[in-house]
Amino acid sequence: MNVQSNNTATVIDPTKLKSHKNDILYRFNYVRDFLDFNENDIKAIKLSATILAPLVPQIVDLVYQKLFSFDVTKQIFLQRNEGFTGNIEKNLSSLNLSSDVIKFRKDMLSKYLVKLVTADYDEKFVNYLDWVGRIHTNTPLKKSKINVDYVHVNALFGFVSSALFQIVLDSNLSKKEQDSIVVAFNKLLWIQNDFFVKYYSKDSVEESVQQSKLSFKSHSGLLCCVGVGVAAVGVAIGKYLLK
Repeated sequence: MNVQSNNTATVIDPTKLKSHKNDILYRFNYVRDFLDFNENDIKAIKLSATILAPLVPQIVDLVYQKLFSFDVTKQIFLQRNEGFTGNIEKNLSSLNLSSDVIKFRKDMLSKYLVKLVTADYDEKFVNYLDWVGRIHTNTPLKKSKINVDYVHVNALFGFVSSALFQIVLDSNLSKKEQDSIVVAFNKLLWIQNDFFVKYYSKDSVEESVQQSKLSFKSHSGLLCCVGVGVAAVGVAIGKYLLK
């Protein structure tokens, strides 16, 4: 990350934070450093593989049962997502947890969860996190037109994080290990969340511009900073509660 120190503040280029096509690493590094996501966090996440990896099938089933419990999230699966070439159900009544598209998506989520606890946290992995955000949004940077409203993404992040944390806290790991894993995953999920936010912010800001006549340029940076700020507060509170 090529940044300069100005007294005690690190100088950040806002234009690089707002780029959708370039400087993915720059944005990642900013959020990572803001959250103090470090090698110890990565070690903690990889340590969690011993308890989370065997439970991936159950976690995935739990996620899709939740998504199927609301029509507004269930109907998303009537759209063809990127990479799926099989049959798509025509209505909610025929869509079920055994449908081909759900099997495909469950497989993708399983691979994602495994990757989180096993991957090398390098540039390739950062691009993977960005891809995960991109494929859920209606952007010209992908082939499919599926677009999941952010309210559902945000709710799912909360649900998944709670499920993961509960598994960790119910494990036989030491209290110190449990705490380090929960804090590390909290940071990681906020980082992943930011890779979703970057693809939603433009639409949100343009809508705000029409209502308030404020410029997109000023608000786009604000969205990123507010999101990271909330994440940092969440991490700090989490650390305090786990003491």
